[in-house]
Amino acid sequence: MILSACGVRPTPILSGAEAPTVSSHELTVYLLSAKHDELVRRTRAYSGNVDTATAINLLVAGPTDEEKKLGLTTDVPGSSSRVYAVSNVIVLPEDMGPLSKMAQFQLYCTAIASRAKVENVPVSGFNCP
Repeated sequence: MILSACGVRPTPILSGAEAPTVSSHELTVYLLSAKHDELVRRTRAYSGNVDTATAINLLVAGPTDEEKKLGLTTDVPGSSSRVYAVSNVIVLPEDMGPLSKMAQFQLYCTAIASRAKVENVPVSGFNCP
C-alpha cells in the first residue's frame, strides 16, 4: 500500500479579527407621573451610536407600551422631525410649538443625564430625581 500527501505543511493556528459587536447603551429619559406632578426617571436600552440628541429623540417619541401601562406620560409634544445637537445646544423641531413647564423640565433633565452618561461629563448642581 502506498500513502502520499498533498505537500501542504502544517501551519500554526491563525486567529482572525474579533467578532463584530453591537454597541448597546442605557439612556435616561424623564417622564411624568400619572398625576403630571413629578418627574420619573426611566432607563432605556438603545443599540447603536448615541449622543445627547439620541436620548431627547427617545423622549420625543413618547412613553413605551410598558411605561404607558405604568401610567407614565409626557408633556413633550411629539414631532415627525428629529432633534439635533449642535455643540452644547439641543435644536428642537419647529413643529413642537411652545413647551409647558413640565416639558421643559423633562427635556432639561433628560439632556443633563444623557450628557453625563454618554459624554462622561460630571453632573453637579441640578435637581432631577
